[in-house]
Amino acid sequence: MANQFDGVDPRALPAQISAEMDRLVVYADAQERKVSQLQAALDSRVIIEQAIGILAERFDLSFEEAFEVLRAAARNSRREVRAVAEELRVSRETPLAISDVLPRDPNPLLSSAVEPADLRCPRCGTRVSY
Repeated sequence: MANQFDGVDPRALPAQISAEMDRLVVYADAQERKVSQLQAALDSRVIIEQAIGILAERFDLSFEEAFEVLRAAARNSRREVRAVAEELRVSRETPLAISDVLPRDPNPLLSSAVEPADLRCPRCGTRVSY
């Protein structure tokens, strides 16, 4: 049975093995970096999807509208989408960056979707009483 080292000078074998090991270490390091990057992207996606769901539920938006609000808030505040999403996700109050870009109802008092007793401040989400 032949192998890749047949006919190789035995004195050259350690150098070839060392070179192959070095190549494998470089490859393993590259794969480890790729796995880390993919895991970070997956973690970001989960946070962003949760924030989209929160916005959709909280403000009766479609998922597409909620994503656009999140993107616009990140762009206007010069932050990453993930950072704005994380802020929304961990807080009970709507961050100002998001409140500033929410679509406005031209006349919220006449809207059938909002009862006067349930009016909330668009900046912080607290109930407005009068």
